[in-house]
Formats: sequence, structure tokens, C-alpha cells
Amino acid sequence: MHFWRIVIVVIFSLAFAVCVDAEPLPRSVLVLSQWDPGLPWYVEVYSAFNATLRANSPEPVTVYAEPMDLSRFQSPLHQEVFRNYLRQKYQGKNIGVIVVVGPLSLEFMLSARSELWPNVPLVFNSIDESTIARLKLPPDVTGGTIQLTLSSMIATARALVPKLQRFALVGEALGTRSAYGKFKQELPEFTSKLELIDLTGLPMTELKRRVAVLPENTAIIYTAIFVDGAGVAFDPTLALAALAEVANRPIVVVVETQLGTGAVGGTIFKPALVVDDAARRTLRILNGENVANIPIAVGNFTLPVFDWRQLSRWGISESQLPPGSEVRYRRPDLWDQYRGLVIVTIAVLLAQAAMIAGLIFEHRRRRRAEIELRQRVLEVFHLSGTATASALSASVAHELNQPLGAIQTSTDAAELYLKADPPNIEKVGLILANIRRNNNRAADIISHLRGLLKKRSTIELQEFDLNDVVRKTFQFLEPEAVKRGVTFSAKQTDGPLLVRADQIHIEQVILNLAINGMDAMQNLSPGTGEISIETALAGRSTIEVSVTDSGTGIPESELNEVFDTFFTTKPHGTGLGLAIARTIIENYGGRIWAENRPQGGALFRFSLPSANVLEA
Repeated sequence: MHFWRIVIVVIFSLAFAVCVDAEPLPRSVLVLSQWDPGLPWYVEVYSAFNATLRANSPEPVTVYAEPMDLSRFQSPLHQEVFRNYLRQKYQGKNIGVIVVVGPLSLEFMLSARSELWPNVPLVFNSIDESTIARLKLPPDVTGGTIQLTLSSMIATARALVPKLQRFALVGEALGTRSAYGKFKQELPEFTSKLELIDLTGLPMTELKRRVAVLPENTAIIYTAIFVDGAGVAFDPTLALAALAEVANRPIVVVVETQLGTGAVGGTIFKPALVVDDAARRTLRILNGENVANIPIAVGNFTLPVFDWRQLSRWGISESQLPPGSEVRYRRPDLWDQYRGLVIVTIAVLLAQAAMIAGLIFEHRRRRRAEIELRQRVLEVFHLSGTATASALSASVAHELNQPLGAIQTSTDAAELYLKADPPNIEKVGLILANIRRNNNRAADIISHLRGLLKKRSTIELQEFDLNDVVRKTFQFLEPEAVKRGVTFSAKQTDGPLLVRADQIHIEQVILNLAINGMDAMQNLSPGTGEISIETALAGRSTIEVSVTDSGTGIPESELNEVFDTFFTTKPHGTGLGLAIARTIIENYGGRIWAENRPQGGALFRFSLPSANVLEA
């Protein structure tokens, strides 16, 4: 019976132990960093750690952060004070995982964990392999180690300075920082081939003086300066910036937070990659994975990264960099800075160019159409003039017969006077003068007719007196009026009436209006028809010409249609004469209209702008 009691107790104890093991860890993390909280490295680490936790945890994780500043305060008293501080501050707080950043914080926590958090798993990062190998880690400790090597920095220096002969080592004395512990072991390998200028452990003033006068074919290898040789504390990035201002050779670095302060770059140790590894290990533990199943591993946390500004400063081509290098701080060109604006500007310019091209094409097309239209109009004007001349051909022939007949008669008389004995030279002279007058008369008639019949490709703008055109038209039409038994008269305003137009076109309009008037009186008794042409100055800027007849007039319903194309009241009319007359007058900026006279008959009137006004 006693045996079974023991068995039952053991079973319940095991079950209780299983339940305890299965109890989930508190979702809270304590981050202990050995560095000053103001250092860029610490800021980068803490920010990246929180970002990875938030991005990969479905449940919120509480993160506590404690910067220990052990790089500057390493005394046992400081560590004892910090141990008491943690005990009191986190009393009653359940911590799921402790994350230590840097070798000093790991050593501190390994010694204090049994007192503060004996059963809490530990995750480390930013710690070199040699430190991990030196420490005896319990099974509930995991992390990823880093390895900063001199060989990677020398390889970068060779790429940046192809004729490298020496390197200047700048920083604290080797062995002061465990992260650079391997450098001391690597030195013999490189000093056998390259000259070493050892500038470690110097005061800042001396260091600045030395880096300003380094010989050619030298590269500067910078580790870190937390405390210089004179005991002055520094932010390693600010110390680097001070050196870069005076250095006469390119500086190679190995930590990302040192980039952008004057160093060219190198195979950079990226805190974001280190912390991402630590955060993922932390989440695996918080999610119930056994720490013993998460082995310590050497992490690949470096990438080749360079500063474009420093490459330009030292005249280093990007083709010299290792394959896959990232180049930062590149000065954006016009395209990078104003890509959107450039695209919009180009689009606007292309649109404008297309629009301008379209407008030019349309202008040329319209110009060609205008030229063609003008040619068609001139052809119509020519046909109208030809028709008018054809209608007057009988009168013109009769008018020509008179001077030609007179010339013939005068020529016969001159021959008789020349045959007389003695010849009557005085009479012959008078006869020759008469022949000349009749010849000029015939020439004027022919010239007038040629003007009407001439086909032209351009409009000939001229400034002329409208009274002269009316007189010539009167002389040209008078024989036709006599032939038709129509009384023909002209009344002109005193003084010149100057207009600017094609003289033949205006004469053609007057001829057309006068012949239309004669046609309207063809049914009247001979000798009763009257045609009158008058000129007048209407105000200071307009000249008017009126052509009246004593015919039957125009029906009121047709007054507004007589100038329409193909409208006619004649049995054999084309309906083009008045339409062409309107086109001619409007082409020169004038106006034409028709009225009925109170005493009977029709009145056609057109106006043209005075040439004096056009010149003004």
C-alpha cells in the first residue's frame, strides 16, 4: 500500500512538472546594452529590434530597455550599483527573455542572472566569436556571433587604392575592444606585405595631425575610439568625423553607423541584420520553442556599402568596388530629383509640339484651301467679266468701227492732199492729228476690253479715283445704251474719291449693275428708259456708288434674295452676276444692297472704305 502511495505521488509530481514546463512564457523582453544610449549604434539596434518584433509577432510584446554604458564605466562598483538597480526596478515584473547587446553586457548578465532572473532564457547579439569561445555558456543561452576581420578591411583598401603600399591603423589600442580582438592575430599576415602605420591609442590632437600628412598609396583603417590616448571620451562616429575633416587619405570602416561621417565605406557590419537575428530567436523562445534547439551560429551580417560623396572626393570609380556593392548618398540628378516634374514637362512639351504641328498642318491646309478658293473666285470673276464683255460685244464692235472708219476716211483724204501740186502739208498735218485721236480712242476701247477678258492669278490692289472708273465705264457703256435706246447719265462728286482695290473688279461690278438695269428696261418704249450712275462721299470714311434705272423695280419679297447665288428673274439668266458683285465688294471690305425707288425702278448701291481711312 505504501508503494502505491509513492507511485501516485511521483505521477502527480511529473504531471505538475509537465504543466509547469508547458506554461507559456511572459511576452516581455528585457534588452541590456553595454553602450551609451546616445550612440547611433544603440539607437539603430533598439529601433530595428522593436520593428522586427512588431512585424513578426501576432501578439504584442513588451520591451524594456536598459543601456548600461559599460564602455565608459567598467568598475565593479558600477556593476554592483546596476545590479541593485535592476533588482529593485523589476521587482514583480515577469520577464520572458533577456536580450544582451555587446560582450560586456553578456558577461555582466551571466554573473548576475542567478540572482536576478535564474530561469529566464538569454539571447545575445553583437558579440564576437572569440568572446563566446572564452565564456562557458549554459544551455539556455543562444545567439548569433559576429566576426570583424582586418582581412575584409584590407581587401576593401586594396580595391579603393589599387597601388596600396601601406595602411594606417586608427583607433583604440588593439585588445581594448573584443570585437576587434582578431585584428591583432591577423596583423603579421599583412605587415609582411604592407607597411603598417600604427596610430592606435593616440590622443585626438596627435591623431589628427598624423592622418593629415600620410604618404601616397595609403589607406586608413578605422576601428573605433570610445576613449582616446589622453583619456577623453568620444562618440566613435563623431571621432571619425573629426578625423575625416583633416585626413588626406580614404578611410575604410567596418560598422554601418560609421558610414556617412567621412568614411568611404567597406564590408559593413549592419546592426539591423544582427538585431533581426536576435529578434527572431527571441520570438521562437516566446512562442514555446526550447532554447536548446536554437543553436549558436556564426551570422553573416555584413554587406559592401560605400559613400558616393567620398568616392567622388577621392576620385574612386564605382567599377573598383566589390560586386553587389551598395552606394549611398548619391547626389540625385535632375531625373531623380524632379522625375515627376520632368515627365509632366516632357508630356506638356510633346502635347504642345503635337498641337503646334497640328496647327501648322491645319494652317497650311487652310492656306492651300484659301489659295485654291481665291483662284476659284478669280476664275469666277474672269468668267463674269467675259460674260459682260460678250454681252457688250456688239456695242464694242460698233464703237470700234467709228474710230476705225474715221481713220480710213482721214487716210484717203491725206493721200489726196499729198498728191496735189503742190502738196497741202498743213492739211495733211491736221488729218494725221485726227488719225492719232481716233487711234487712241480705238486703243482705249481694246485696252478696256482686254482688262475685262484678262485672266489673272492674283488680285492687283491699287489706289485709284473711283470717279475715273465711273467715267471710263460710262464711255464703255454709252454705245450699248444708245443701241438699246436708253438715256445714260453719270453724276460725280467733286474731288477725287480714292479707294484701294482691283480697278478691273470694281469696273466689272459697275458694268454688271448697269447692264442689269438695262435688261430690266427692255420692255419699255424706246427712249423712255434711263440709267444713272452716281458717286458720293458718305461721311469721312465711306464712298458710295449708286446705279439707278427706271424699270419695273424688284418685288419686295425678293429684295433680300437678289444677291444669292443662282437667283435670277431673267428667262436666260445664270443668277451669278449679282452674287459675284457682292463677293467682289465684300472682298474689299465694302457692302452692297438693293432698294426700290419711290418713283419707280430699282436702285443698286455699294460702298467701299476710303483709302485715306485705310492708310490712317
